[in-house]
Amino acid sequence: MKRRQALKSLGLSLGTITITPSFLGLLQSCQNNPDWNPVFFEKKHINLISELSDLIIPSDDEVPGSKELNLIKFIDLYVLNVNSENDKTLLANSTNLFFKDCLKKSSKDDVTNINQNDLKFSLEYFFENKKLQKKWSSDFAKFKNGSKDLSNDEVIEASSYNFLTTIRQLTITAFKGNELIGEKVLAYSPIPGQQKGCVDLQSATGGKAWSL
Repeated sequence: MKRRQALKSLGLSLGTITITPSFLGLLQSCQNNPDWNPVFFEKKHINLISELSDLIIPSDDEVPGSKELNLIKFIDLYVLNVNSENDKTLLANSTNLFFKDCLKKSSKDDVTNINQNDLKFSLEYFFENKKLQKKWSSDFAKFKNGSKDLSNDEVIEASSYNFLTTIRQLTITAFKGNELIGEKVLAYSPIPGQQKGCVDLQSATGGKAWSL
């Protein structure tokens, strides 16, 4: 799949998070730090999460993708520095349940045996199944609020969907905030000019999304 097609299907303009200038600084520091170890996600999961983010934003001949840009560093640091303690607990739980779901769907018994095809299957299952996405979101909200009415399978799928949407949001935000991508790929203006309303993206930037 071409990178442009992947971004279109997963929604580059959707699912981002609001990020302040101070956390853009965090993003830049990640890019310049060669000595890095994960601080939030478990080591046994970090390479698989990096693979997931690369499936969301893969490389092509013209533009580097998530792995080339080392976006996993920002994703890991952002969660540690920004998320509330409760949200960290929920995400850690969702991460474990996602990989449990991965093992079940791939009929494997150890997370080290999960491969890119297994991750791609999970992405397609959760992001292309539009009919169930509202249910997963609703179920996760119930689970987050302590509901005991959900089955174990419902909790696992709802938590897996929450994990993937979180990784997608952070991956897209990190990509759009990356210095190379912001200046060389997306529409970039170091000194913003006047605001022009009712102008379509094609006319304003040649179809490019604005960098963060």
